[in-house]
Amino acid sequence: MPTRKQRRRKAKTFRHEFGFVTYDEDGNEVEVDPTELRAAKAKEAPKSKGAKGVKGKGRASRPPREVKPPSWRRSLRRGLPMGAVMLVVVLLLFKNSPIQNRILTGLIYAAAFVPFTYWLDRFAYRNYLRKQGKS
Repeated sequence: MPTRKQRRRKAKTFRHEFGFVTYDEDGNEVEVDPTELRAAKAKEAPKSKGAKGVKGKGRASRPPREVKPPSWRRSLRRGLPMGAVMLVVVLLLFKNSPIQNRILTGLIYAAAFVPFTYWLDRFAYRNYLRKQGKS
């Protein structure tokens, strides 16, 4: 049973009278039957393979985004800013420990971000190659 909100929305669509018109070469309005418009749209629209352009296992029909091979330069470019943020977070959160320990802990976390981002890039690249059927 539809809710009151759903009934109101459906009733709202029936309140307006839509006129489907086109203009001829003289500039006069000519009424068009809505069934003709639907038939014309059906001819123009390409047939999709499944519901809403989805085929196979529920995946979109577009090709997957190309993943670049992993590189240490890109890992440094991504990991160092995150490491700097982590250093600041450690300095702000661990106020009870001495400053040397906080800095050392923050630097260890910052240094760990670079190989971690390389590992993530490598994982994504190997997964991409596996899906493409390459070795």
